Amino acid sequence: MGSEHSDPADRGKDINKRGQNIQGDRLSDSAGQDPNIEFVQEEIKKRPLNRKKMMRRMMMTAIMAAVFGAVACLFFLLLEPIFNRMLYPKETVTGVSYPEETETEELTPEEMIVNEEEKAATEEQERIREEVEKILQDREQGAEAIRGMVGSLRSTAAEARAFLVDVSAISSDTDWFNDPYETRGTVTGIVIAKTDAEVQVLVYAPEIDSAQSIQVTFADGASVEASIRARDRVSGLAVLSAAIENLDSESKDQIQVAELGTSTQSALAGQLVIAVGRPTGTNGSISYGAVTSASTNLDILDSGLMQITTDIYGSRQASGVLLNTDGLVVGVIDTRHGRQDLPGILCAIGVTEMKPLIEKLSAGGKKSYLGVQCTDVPEDVRERMSIPEGVYLSEVADDSPAMQAGLQKGDVITSMGGEEVHYSTTISRILLEQEAGTEIGVTLMRPSGEGYTEMELTVTLE
Repeated sequence: MGSEHSDPADRGKDINKRGQNIQGDRLSDSAGQDPNIEFVQEEIKKRPLNRKKMMRRMMMTAIMAAVFGAVACLFFLLLEPIFNRMLYPKETVTGVSYPEETETEELTPEEMIVNEEEKAATEEQERIREEVEKILQDREQGAEAIRGMVGSLRSTAAEARAFLVDVSAISSDTDWFNDPYETRGTVTGIVIAKTDAEVQVLVYAPEIDSAQSIQVTFADGASVEASIRARDRVSGLAVLSAAIENLDSESKDQIQVAELGTSTQSALAGQLVIAVGRPTGTNGSISYGAVTSASTNLDILDSGLMQITTDIYGSRQASGVLLNTDGLVVGVIDTRHGRQDLPGILCAIGVTEMKPLIEKLSAGGKKSYLGVQCTDVPEDVRERMSIPEGVYLSEVADDSPAMQAGLQKGDVITSMGGEEVHYSTTISRILLEQEAGTEIGVTLMRPSGEGYTEMELTVTLE
């Protein structure tokens, strides 16, 4: 009890003294004076984990989560019908209606035949569909066939370059300031004859006779001067003569002569053709397509030529020729007499009816001029309208030999020069065989009242 009531100052001195003794003991041990002295070691211990308190907190959290979930479910169950009615109001059924039933009438024999025809047509469509599907299943074979076809067409078009030429009509003039300038219009022609000294070129160029000079350029770029050997003022076709004696032998060897095929309706209708030259107005352009018709009379005087129509879209400045798949020329592209109801569709003049004219022009001859526009009348139309057999005159040119002789629009020529006339090509051939200034007899049927009256006229050709 006495130590509890001792003086504080004495207690402080006592503590300091103990500390000094402890420090002296440590120093003596480090000096190796007394190894038996034990040091005082201190260790900081972690606060013990209160597991019971942690378990209480976890249980409280789980209970609160369960209570909150139960309240949320109850709230949703109570309010869900209200929200559903607000968002999706029920549609009111006002009633239903059904189409009125009618008694099925018994099919007549005619209707049964129609049904059988429809059934046959459906079966035919199904058969075609199956065949198409069978073809389309082998996509690789189809793609290879298309690549082969396009490659073949391109090869045929490339071979045609040997007989295609550029024909440039050159004219010089001066402007308002008296400065000279040159105009050059270029179209595509074909080589129709060749010797060591010259080549003959067929070209469709209606205005070529107004050119001051004509230049022909071949596939290798070699150019020579050319002159007009003969031209047909009605059709616009001309044959040029170009001297090649100054060309080197290699250039001469590359020039080939075009082969002409046939352009009859039976041979061309629906067939694939290649347009080469300038079908789009650009030199070297190529177009592929099919012939839609080759039996229409070309709408020009005295021609007897036939127009070929295609499904190829071309330029208004197009020129060149149409080739069949064998590389033969079947038509000369003609934009001057294109179809008014089919603007942009590429048309051509068929070579079958053109061959006699080419022969005449190549020999330097000239086709005589009558001045009528002929139309072949189909047999069914002729019978229905009671038109006599012959060639119908759809136009007679002003101041032409035909008009001066008394021929009129609507006349039907039945014979000419003592030869019966059934087609316009016959008149064209007769005009090629006759020379200008020749008098020739024409027999025709002229409408009068309810019938036709036969007349004999004499025409002096120009």
